[in-house]
Amino acid sequence: MGNPLSRLISSIFGGFRTARDGPDGGSINADWPSDLKFLFIEPSGKDVAEALDGWKWIGLDGREPTAVSAFGDIFFRASDGSIHLLDTIKGRLRPVSTNWDEFSALVQDADGQDDLLLAGLVRAARKNGLILKAGQCYDFQTPPVLGGKMSVEQMQTTFFVVKVHIAGQIHGQIKDLPPGTKINKVTIGNG
Repeated sequence: MGNPLSRLISSIFGGFRTARDGPDGGSINADWPSDLKFLFIEPSGKDVAEALDGWKWIGLDGREPTAVSAFGDIFFRASDGSIHLLDTIKGRLRPVSTNWDEFSALVQDADGQDDLLLAGLVRAARKNGLILKAGQCYDFQTPPVLGGKMSVEQMQTTFFVVKVHIAGQIHGQIKDLPPGTKINKVTIGNG
């Protein structure tokens, strides 16, 4: 639990380890072309495991994280090689490709970048000086699922672990509500 931020996050959310953690807590990354690297972040396996603690309800068994977008959305490889997206904004897990090569082609296509990585928003945020530091991802001041707008004016940087964990808790609480239900309250816990 090396750095002070990791200790703080662990004290809030509790420890969580999975087979994803290498002996050195290696990062989740892929070898993207240099012009795409800004669309991804490289959190440690330990941070991904802690962040996913809020998503236990969605059924991630048998999937291994393979890439993380600048918005903290996590791409998983299933045992059959297919790639699935944990969309932290919409609160769903969906298949995006049948294999890694197909996924790689999707994220190199402008439409695929916008669909899977929210590339237009990332570019606009960077143009406005909103640059991610280590351990951060983009988020919206008010989550869209709670009525916030998906606009660059509403974007902010936040800690990856906190954003993903809290998004999982929010989506877990509202997943069974009918569309359009007014949400007055959500409860955020530490595990």
